[in-house]
Amino acid sequence: MTKKRKITIAAICAALILIALAAFFILRGRGNLDSGDGVYMQKISDLGGYNFSVDRFSGVVEAQKTQSFKKDPEKKVEEIYVKVGQEVKVGTPLFKYDVKETEHQIQSTNLDIEGLNNEIAVLRGAGGSTEIQLQISEKELEIRQKEAELEQYQQELDHAEVLSSINGIVKLVTDEGGSNNSGEELPVVAITEMGEFRIKGKVSEQSISSLYPGMEVIVRSRVDESQIWKGTISTVETDPSGGNNENSGYGFSEGESSEKASSYPFYVNMDNTDGLMLGQHVFIEPDYGQSQETTKEGLWIDMSFVVQEEDGTSYVWSSERGKVVKKVIETGESDDESFTIEILSGLSEDDLIAWPDETIKEGMKAIELTEDL
Repeated sequence: MTKKRKITIAAICAALILIALAAFFILRGRGNLDSGDGVYMQKISDLGGYNFSVDRFSGVVEAQKTQSFKKDPEKKVEEIYVKVGQEVKVGTPLFKYDVKETEHQIQSTNLDIEGLNNEIAVLRGAGGSTEIQLQISEKELEIRQKEAELEQYQQELDHAEVLSSINGIVKLVTDEGGSNNSGEELPVVAITEMGEFRIKGKVSEQSISSLYPGMEVIVRSRVDESQIWKGTISTVETDPSGGNNENSGYGFSEGESSEKASSYPFYVNMDNTDGLMLGQHVFIEPDYGQSQETTKEGLWIDMSFVVQEEDGTSYVWSSERGKVVKKVIETGESDDESFTIEILSGLSEDDLIAWPDETIKEGMKAIELTEDL
């Protein structure tokens, strides 16, 4: 884990502890009013660590490259062979131009050549004067020009079908191309390349400052949130991507309104893509270490519950038969990143514990803190 992330986690933990302490003293105050010298405690098994919220954005899995096949503006599309979602290979026919006019031009040019050859035959039968030879040369030049036109027409016939140049999935099919509302020319067919994936997300104007290139993120499955991938933000666009018309059902942090805010695209390069599918919708969240395995062997509690004496012994405020007691414990390893410490002996998951407070005395009433209080 990077130093930056450790600092971030420590800051979050510290803030949570302060919040929890404030809540504890409020409850202690209520306990003093309602229950005399009572101390609120919580069962260890109910503590379960601390969950802190992080910004979450929606995203979609896309290919690293999209190949667009636009229409020749001087031609007309006769037929489109593919549909959105279809898998294509290199050489797969995508669409075909209307070549009826070209076929007509070929027939007409062949007739012209045939006519010129007939005229040359007549001229050759009329003698060999210089003037006649000049006319024959002119006719032969016309034939060569017509033959060059035929080659061009044949090229158009040979390339009437536009073929895919990549392996991928058809992402877009339009009716003869055209243009969008911004006047941008649209392709007839667009194909996303198969292979390495990236994630495209969208962030609102209010949250764009929280993301930056190089930020480590977690990509989380929408279906099974325990399934995650790691990645790094490569780009955060600074121009809005079209606002409401381009939200496409994703792109805003949970709870944000897409009706009034502009959205900005950002892209995530993945450390690995195993299990991801093209077009899959996912969640994206900054990686503060929340994906680390939180289940450890043995009993672990928050370090702030443990008091260490000058002689090296440790204790917690616990409960026995409804009364507060100072319970000596044996501690093991500590985890600075999660701010937890291992309890080797002296406590079990069913024990109640309280945060240390100089006002707590042994023999005070122990009150279990529940959601009903």
